Amino acid sequence: MMTTNDHNAACPLALELDCLPYLRQPVVLGLSGGRDSVALLRLLVQQGCEVRALHVHHGIRTVEADADAAFCARLCEQLDVPFELQKIDVPSLSAEQSVSMETAGRHARRWLLAAAARRCKGGVVALAHHADDQAETVLFRLARGAAGMRGMQPVHQTGSITWIRPLLSCRRDEITAWLQQIGQPWRDDATNAVPDVARNSLRLEVIPTLNKALGRDVTPILNRSARLQGETLEALEAALAALPSKDPQGRLYLPFVWEQPHALQKAIVRHYLQQNSVADISEELVLAVLAILPADAPAARVNLPRDRFACRKERRLIITGE
Repeated sequence: MMTTNDHNAACPLALELDCLPYLRQPVVLGLSGGRDSVALLRLLVQQGCEVRALHVHHGIRTVEADADAAFCARLCEQLDVPFELQKIDVPSLSAEQSVSMETAGRHARRWLLAAAARRCKGGVVALAHHADDQAETVLFRLARGAAGMRGMQPVHQTGSITWIRPLLSCRRDEITAWLQQIGQPWRDDATNAVPDVARNSLRLEVIPTLNKALGRDVTPILNRSARLQGETLEALEAALAALPSKDPQGRLYLPFVWEQPHALQKAIVRHYLQQNSVADISEELVLAVLAILPADAPAARVNLPRDRFACRKERRLIITGE
C-alpha cells in the first residue's frame, strides 16, 4: 500500500485558517492511531507545532487496543513527540453512567484531553475530525431532532480549553492519499466497519444511499448547510447578546421578555440557559422554563439538569444550584 518514504513531502491538505493561530502554542492531540489522527500528528509536526500526543486505551479490544497503543508510542518516538498513555475501563463507566460504551468512551476521552491540556500552558486540544465526519454529525443531529443543522466548529471554547479541528475541510480520501504518498501506515479499527452503532450506519449505509439516490456526493452539500447554519446562529447569538434582556446583575429581565413574540422568547431563554452553562438544553426544557415566566404562572421554579433550577423571582429569572 505504501509506495514512498518521503515523509517530508509537501502536504496537499488545507488546514482550517481559524485554527492556525492556535498552532503557535502547545497543543495536545488525541492520537488514536487511526488514519485521521496520524495524519494530523504528521501535519502538526510538519508545521513546527509544539505537540503532545495522548492515547486513550479503552479497555475493550484488549489485544488490538494494546497494539494500537504500542503503534502510537513508536510513532511519537520516531517523530520526537511527547507521548502519554491513559487507560480507562469503558465497559465499567458505561454501566455506572447508564450510557452506551460509545458515549462513555467519548466523555472520558474529552475529560482526559482537557486535563492534559490544562497541564500545558496553551490549553489547546486538537481533534482529527474531517469533512466526512462533519457530514455524519449533521445527519446524526438532524435525526435526533437537534435545533438546526449546525455541525462541529473548527474552533470551540469550553471554559479554559480551546478545541480545534484543523482537518475539518479535508476529505477522508484526501487524508488517505497523503498518508499513502509519504509511506505512513496507520491502525484500522475493525469495529468501524460494522454498522452496529448509529454513526457507523450513517457512514457505511445512509450516506452512500443518499449519494446514489441524489446522483451526487452529498458530503459537500451537508458541510455547506452546516456552515451556513453556523453563520446564521452566530448572527442570532450576537443579536441576542445586544438585546436589553438582562438586568445589571445578569438576571433575565422578564418585563422585556414578556413583550417579545413567542419565537424570540424561546431564543432569549435558550441563550440565557447557554450563558449559564446549563447542560442538555432541549426544546422541552426551554418550553418548561418559558411556562414559569408569566407573573401569574402556577409554578415559579423548574428543574434543570445536574441539580440546578430556573427560578422566577421579582420579575427576574435566575439560575440556582450546582
